[in-house]
Amino acid sequence: MRFSANYNANGTRGANVMERFSERFKGAANSGDRRRANRYSFSAAAEVLEIASGTRVSARAADLSRNGCYLDTLNPFAVGSKVQLCIRWNRAELACSAIVRDSKMGMGMGVAFADLDDPQKALLESWINKVASPAPGESSSSPHSDNIENPQPTQERDALAVRLIELLHKKGLLDSSDLASLLNKGFL
Repeated sequence: MRFSANYNANGTRGANVMERFSERFKGAANSGDRRRANRYSFSAAAEVLEIASGTRVSARAADLSRNGCYLDTLNPFAVGSKVQLCIRWNRAELACSAIVRDSKMGMGMGVAFADLDDPQKALLESWINKVASPAPGESSSSPHSDNIENPQPTQERDALAVRLIELLHKKGLLDSSDLASLLNKGFL
């Protein structure tokens, strides 16, 4: 493949590529965050169903806000896809419609919740309140408070780990010996 240099109107070579990209995107960096609500660190099991195709994927819900969340998944849906979302956390379930607003293959997708009713909004608000403030007895004076997370039940966590390991093997990121080693060494 042959690359040609960029020349301006008087025949001299223009600015280098990095300078042009820097200038082009400088405004984007200063335009501010598009998010309308604060995001909170969050981790929960999620199932996502794309309505148009009927395709279902498992994901991990993260970065929760009142308007949406980020879903960690290797195979996200395209921007604009309408989905049914089910998030399970702390013995509660949020089932709602959402629209994919951002999608990065191999990483995940950002979704905006659609048409939440009052009970769904109340559940979401209760989750945000729990992750935004420490539980009673968890003060910063506790020597272990920085390491406290909401633990998932062991059986659910083990099943999720096995699914993740199998998915990594299926995607070719783990070979058969890695798979056997991880599943047989008693890590799970």
